Amino acid sequence: MSDGARSLDSIPYDIFYNIASGLECQDFIHLSRVNRSINTLMRSELIAKKSVEYHMSHTKEGQLALRKKIGYREAIGRLYDIKEAFATAQPYSVTVLSYGKAFLYNQGFLCYIHANEIRVLDVHSAKDVEQVLNIRTVLRRVFPDLIPEEEDSVQLSLLHYSDGIVAFLCEICDRGESWLIAVDMTEDRKSGRVRVCKQLQSTRRLFVRHNQAYLYYGTHSALGIHGYHEWSIQCVNLKDRQDITQRPVVLDGFAGSEIGQTVCFDIYKDHLYAVTNQVNFEEEEVDWTSYYVWACIPPSKDPKSVKLNRIWRRQHREGPINDTWTDISLRKDEATERLLILECRREWKDGRSENVRSYYTQPLLSPEEISQNGHKLNISEKQEQSRSAESASSVSSALSESRPPSMRFLPDEPLTMTLDSSSKPNYEPPKERLGRYVHAEYSMEEATILRRDFILAKTKCRTYNPSASAFLDLVNDPKQDSGHSIPRDRLRIRTVSRKRRCPIDEDGDEGEKGMLFKPKLGAEGRPIEWSEERFVSRGIKLWPPDNAPEELSELLCPSKRTGRVYAIADERSLVYSVDTPGMEEQAIILISFDPKIQFAGLKRLSSTTVIQAAEVKGPIDIERPRAGEDSRKRKATFLDQDAADSESPRHPTPSFRTEPAMHLGVKRGYWFR
Repeated sequence: MSDGARSLDSIPYDIFYNIASGLECQDFIHLSRVNRSINTLMRSELIAKKSVEYHMSHTKEGQLALRKKIGYREAIGRLYDIKEAFATAQPYSVTVLSYGKAFLYNQGFLCYIHANEIRVLDVHSAKDVEQVLNIRTVLRRVFPDLIPEEEDSVQLSLLHYSDGIVAFLCEICDRGESWLIAVDMTEDRKSGRVRVCKQLQSTRRLFVRHNQAYLYYGTHSALGIHGYHEWSIQCVNLKDRQDITQRPVVLDGFAGSEIGQTVCFDIYKDHLYAVTNQVNFEEEEVDWTSYYVWACIPPSKDPKSVKLNRIWRRQHREGPINDTWTDISLRKDEATERLLILECRREWKDGRSENVRSYYTQPLLSPEEISQNGHKLNISEKQEQSRSAESASSVSSALSESRPPSMRFLPDEPLTMTLDSSSKPNYEPPKERLGRYVHAEYSMEEATILRRDFILAKTKCRTYNPSASAFLDLVNDPKQDSGHSIPRDRLRIRTVSRKRRCPIDEDGDEGEKGMLFKPKLGAEGRPIEWSEERFVSRGIKLWPPDNAPEELSELLCPSKRTGRVYAIADERSLVYSVDTPGMEEQAIILISFDPKIQFAGLKRLSSTTVIQAAEVKGPIDIERPRAGEDSRKRKATFLDQDAADSESPRHPTPSFRTEPAMHLGVKRGYWFR
């Protein structure tokens, strides 16, 4: 060390405080492990409090710390453990939560159907009790004229669970009727549990999104003047059970019909956000730019307030897309609670032979920002603004004058001469993407050297955890056994994660060796925030490893042949079920990356081979992706007549009760560390 240099732990405390209090949880923990002196300084609750308030105030652990339920230093440690476990495929436990015909998993609560009852379990808190709703009792109260023969034809489909309320579709097949029912499952509510009971005219691609105040439901059933179906959406006030929308809100010009692949919906600050990655109902033969089209629907009686907006998505020249792998959803940023579009695209970038899966995130405006900035422009207004802004830099005046008005600002190239007045091309110059908003599964160099892929049919669940910067796949990877000609199916977790690279260009990849990476400059010559960040892959991890105990493999995959797998993941766990032939109800399995989710009765699996995930270090043959069945489709179930016969007419089953959780009787699971 030179004479004037000083170590970090010797600088004044106020300077160290300003540095340390601005760190995210990973950097906070890593800094605390540098040496003993810094570790002592980092134990300060004051420093930890500032870090939580700045970066983690919207996380579950951050909220607990702000409410004085746990310490700030403890909150940071918990978050770090969860993110590391997720990123490195090192779960803390696996357990069978229950057996059911269908389930939902949201906000850390498992909602499932078992024996004509809807049951709700708080998974994140590892509760020993469940709230139970008897479906037949509720239906008899909602439909007093329902006769026993009609009860046998009732079919239920779980639609959405949030804030203690479950929404489900009730189809009375003998009557040809479909009803949307929402029931309050909170324990302290004594009466009036049915919050919504609406007869539906159509169930075509029905979706429901709700919180504790409002419920939005929509169908892809409105017919536009162009001859294509459009989304028709309505809103109900859950507090007074009154319709807010006097007539359905039709998203005119909002293309896309496949929820989760081309469109997505979610509630954010009582508003329903709708996003699609499709611009037009019909593809243009010659086109340049793709957009996200989105709408923010307020809980208002005036449907005219809904406008369509669009954001640049990609240029078509970036390469073809394998649409069977496309996935789109809405998430909340843990640090800012801003709503984000999260989309997975598998692309042949720049037309290369290797296709790479990447996740892209795009922030959206909040309802307050929309109102303050007057950002309610429809598609045509947006298009004219973007075209006018770029006209001078993209087209020569002579060529512009010879084109129709709708194509005045297209790029000056021979391809534009093939267009006519009926063409509706989209063009906007390419935009710079920040590294934090793009995560490619492989770099172009890795895609040809080190790769381990599974075809779509063997990828039973695919998702992304922005908090841990990790791909998470649940894959079928049968173990090759020389003693059997046909190996048993085996479910494994596959993760691909990344971390921030050292901000110093140690190898001189982008400039002078030993200097900081330089930020990119914006249009006005100013540095773009976060553009100096660089990332490095942490590799591919598979869990459990090949030498894992057989009992663990059988618990993870109850059936010798995996049929349909229905799976849902959040930031700290994965819940799934596997359809088993001959079984009406399937095991619902939890893989937990949270050390605080501790269910009773779990056995400790002492084998050290299970603790470490297998790391892929060499290339193997790559199976090309192909279309497969979407495991996100909700499952439906008919009411069980045997369970109905067991009910006594003199002592009818109460509609709601609290009783011991099913996992207490199952007691199947393992604790790894």
